[in-house]
Amino acid sequence: MTLSSVLLALLLACSLQLMLVAMPTCPLEGDLVQSVHRLLRDLGGPFPVRCLPYNANISFPSSALPAATANHAECRQVLWVVYESLQEAGPMFDDEELPAGVTWDRKKVQEFRMEQDRLSEEGSCLSGVGSSGVLSPYFSNVTAVIQQQDSAACGLMALRRDLLKVLKSALHHHRDCFTWRNTTEDTRPRLLRKRSHAH
Repeated sequence: MTLSSVLLALLLACSLQLMLVAMPTCPLEGDLVQSVHRLLRDLGGPFPVRCLPYNANISFPSSALPAATANHAECRQVLWVVYESLQEAGPMFDDEELPAGVTWDRKKVQEFRMEQDRLSEEGSCLSGVGSSGVLSPYFSNVTAVIQQQDSAACGLMALRRDLLKVLKSALHHHRDCFTWRNTTEDTRPRLLRKRSHAH
């Protein structure tokens, strides 16, 4: 191999690496996710004891979120789970048609829906990232419980409880997957900053 062939191969390898690092990502703003979590938390109190029998039918899949974030693919999975969960839950939080037994402040529900809509717009590039098969059975079960008049309130409260768990886990265990408003110029997730500085 000649020196020019080696240099060309090296240049191609570096170009490929730069393309991978510079590949457009689909970030979600951590501050907005925190705001959605806070608004959802402030809607009501703890999960009611009277709704415990419905836990058997409504259980968020524990495999949806990776245990720890170690790479870009896992971050994309986390962002997709947050996005998709809020997308699927959106219609169930319709502030005009809350089921009997749900005493949430309508103004707070409306604020939550507005932030949820903002997050849905911001994360629309995530719509094809994950496998809907992971979350579909869960949301089918929630929808079935909410559609039954005698269990609708419990279904909605279980959905709220599970969304709170997902958002809290994502924000706590996968914080670096989100972008954050701060005083530094580089607001990409720390994982992506490490990659670009290493090359």
